[in-house]
Amino acid sequence: MNVALIGSVSSSWYALDAFIRSGVEMTAVLGVDESQADKVSDYRSLRSLAVDAGIPFRSFVKVSEPDVEEFLRAHPPDMIWVIGLSQLVPESLVKIAPHGGVGFHPTMLPEGRGRAPVAWTILKGARAAVNLFFLADEADAGNIIVQREVRVLPDDYSEDLIHRTNLLLRDVILELAPLIKSGKIPRTAQDHSKATYYPKRTPADGLIDWPASTDAIYRLVRAAGRPYPGAFTWCKGHKLTVWRGKPAKPQKLSQIAQPGRILAIDEDGRILVATGDGGIWMTEVKLEDIDESERLLRVGTQLGSPNQRSK
Repeated sequence: MNVALIGSVSSSWYALDAFIRSGVEMTAVLGVDESQADKVSDYRSLRSLAVDAGIPFRSFVKVSEPDVEEFLRAHPPDMIWVIGLSQLVPESLVKIAPHGGVGFHPTMLPEGRGRAPVAWTILKGARAAVNLFFLADEADAGNIIVQREVRVLPDDYSEDLIHRTNLLLRDVILELAPLIKSGKIPRTAQDHSKATYYPKRTPADGLIDWPASTDAIYRLVRAAGRPYPGAFTWCKGHKLTVWRGKPAKPQKLSQIAQPGRILAIDEDGRILVATGDGGIWMTEVKLEDIDESERLLRVGTQLGSPNQRSK
């Protein structure tokens, strides 16, 4: 049995790497074009890896483009694997492959179907997994081929969890390769009565609510961080992205302040900000206007309202 791969992010790259290493025959690789890199979180081009392996490659902006179907029909696979693509693959593409399509989702299905699974896993303290499943009419609802849980550590940022998941995804595909080659791929139906769903997230969902608990803010900073747009707040009308943080120890807080107030700045440039129940150190930040950072990020500055203007 041979396969074609469609993808656009780091998990797509690791899956392709696994297929190449395993010797699974590949008829084609299709990837989102490099011109769209700034529009796709965690984008990774598949072009070089495919071309170097001698696999026919085509890029696209929309997977629904007629040329995509034409290309795939010219290089027909037995199965189509869709790994790391947020676009809906047309049924006409999947039907090109007589053995259907396979998808990937990083939660313990049927838990956590839907959008932004990595961010929601961190926000909710949920479980992560490598899930390979057959594509079905409903998203993330098809029969499971293999499910392997991924460790989620207490201080994981999204990039940490993505990397750990990618490594396991590669290992799982390598282990599964003999069954893929033989066409004897296992399948187990999901218990749909236990399904839960994650909604879509947008960059605006990264806005920090300073009256919230330190734990909630820390989870948001980790969930919204790279390769996603980042958690953010406002400093006198300037957007302040918080890429990294660390909860402050309660005994270190010598004052009670309005949530969002800068309480201290240490010699390493870490910024202590009051939360609803304590404080959090902002250890890596980026102010929209770098020239204003020294003047605006000072002890006593109040963060949080986009309507506050620099004076």
